[in-house]
Amino acid sequence: MAAPPAPSRTRPSALIMPSDDDDRTHNRRLSTSSSGSFASAPNSPTAALSALDSSAPLILVHEPDEDDTPFDFSDDEDQGDELVSPIFEIRKASIPPLPPSIVFLYLLTPYLKLGALSIINAQLPLKYGLSSLLVFAALSALARQLWYMLARYLRKADLTDIVLDAFAKGRGKDRRREILRYVVRAGTGLLSVLTASMYLRQSIDILLPFISTKLGPHITRLILTIPFALVVSYLSSAETLASKKVVYANWLSIGTYLSWLCCISIARSQGLLGTGASWIAGGKFWQVTSTISFAFCASSTLPLYASLKSVPYQITTAKTPRSRSFRVLSLFAVVTAVLLLLPPVLFAAFPSTPATMSPLLPQVIPTPHTLQIISASLSSATLILGIPALIVTTPALPLPERIARTAIFNISRTLILTIVVLLALSPPDASTLLNIVLVVMTLTSTYFLPAFFHISIHIFKRPLAIVVPRTPLLQTPSHSQTSLPPMPNASPRAVHDDLLLRKERALQKRQFRKRIVWDVGAWVLLGASVTWVAGAVCDVLGMW
Repeated sequence: MAAPPAPSRTRPSALIMPSDDDDRTHNRRLSTSSSGSFASAPNSPTAALSALDSSAPLILVHEPDEDDTPFDFSDDEDQGDELVSPIFEIRKASIPPLPPSIVFLYLLTPYLKLGALSIINAQLPLKYGLSSLLVFAALSALARQLWYMLARYLRKADLTDIVLDAFAKGRGKDRRREILRYVVRAGTGLLSVLTASMYLRQSIDILLPFISTKLGPHITRLILTIPFALVVSYLSSAETLASKKVVYANWLSIGTYLSWLCCISIARSQGLLGTGASWIAGGKFWQVTSTISFAFCASSTLPLYASLKSVPYQITTAKTPRSRSFRVLSLFAVVTAVLLLLPPVLFAAFPSTPATMSPLLPQVIPTPHTLQIISASLSSATLILGIPALIVTTPALPLPERIARTAIFNISRTLILTIVVLLALSPPDASTLLNIVLVVMTLTSTYFLPAFFHISIHIFKRPLAIVVPRTPLLQTPSHSQTSLPPMPNASPRAVHDDLLLRKERALQKRQFRKRIVWDVGAWVLLGASVTWVAGAVCDVLGMW
């Protein structure tokens, strides 16, 4: 009888296990080699058992056609726990790439609008005004930090994507996803339209006392609205926030605010600073808290973060400058806003007293009426220049595709501007109701929503894997297990590698320790916002 042939000593080619998501970047493949030859097909039991050889080393095989664009991820909210890259990826952004200086501009300008201009009329004691200023500044910075952390954690920089990930992730939820997309789009558009209409209405109300009303207040308001609407329409014809029209308008609004600040400083030093009526109806609690908190309301945090991260920079090994850090820009914007809002808080706390003027000062200082006209004009211009950014970022109306394609102008933008003007011309009772709705929506979106989503995603849902991929890795058995017969029902792809699981648990614990402070802050922000809403509603109901 002839002796059996000796086993071959040649090493076979690597066995590459296919990944579930071949179209995603940074996918990992496993390559194992055994001491015997492979004579069977890749899907045969022999190939599967040979992959469990304890002597088979694990090596990393890179994709030859790997995409080098780290700022593009696919729309895969229908999938489960997908294998994601540790590199943050931007899939889409409603705002084009913007440099850090422009991002800082859009982070700062919302703080210097109607809320800041109304602090002078709040008549707050210093201990309440200063404490409210610092508290709401800290809460606003915390809210932006929570949005930033959610965007990095979920690797999604769009509010719709975050909402879908929190409440409609997985298969078989197409109807829920469609409803949530509509709700987010409608809520965002309604908030922008109401804010723009209130800015336009208040900019007119500020100037009405200095304009002759021989034709009646309603006719005068209508006549004054026409040129304001034309200016807003021209500035809002820009396509995006990167347009020079919108950028220059926002820089100019900061200049008009600083000029207004100088004007009221001069008026107070001469004892000419008066107080006007608050645009927020209700009791003292509602007016005081709403004025300060509304001053620190801001939107477009996620799109601005996405636009900052999507700016192409030259790849280098040097440390990234702090000017490109969204957290640094956000914190710097809040600190700058506090410094610029501090003078109105001080002026509201200490009533102005007539100063003893030398004979030369009256020749330099304008008359009280002139100071009031200049101050009103500057505050009105500050509000008008803030409307284009709101109009440009308002989601387009769902028009039929045939109409939108054949139109020679932007029908959606025109309809939005028309709605803004009509709401600005609403009667006083309707304006009061719209103001209350706007304040509640703005403060809810600024303070409540980031805390709510942070708690929902981090506390009530399973944490996202850091190193463990969606496709389980093969387990490499120890030497003591090589002599045991294989389990008949055991799948080599059903169990993760023990080392990888231990590393995952260690990283999850480390991530939890780093996030515990923000979890506490989210609960504080959630409780404060709910308490404020309850107290404000009771105050308004008591007024009515």
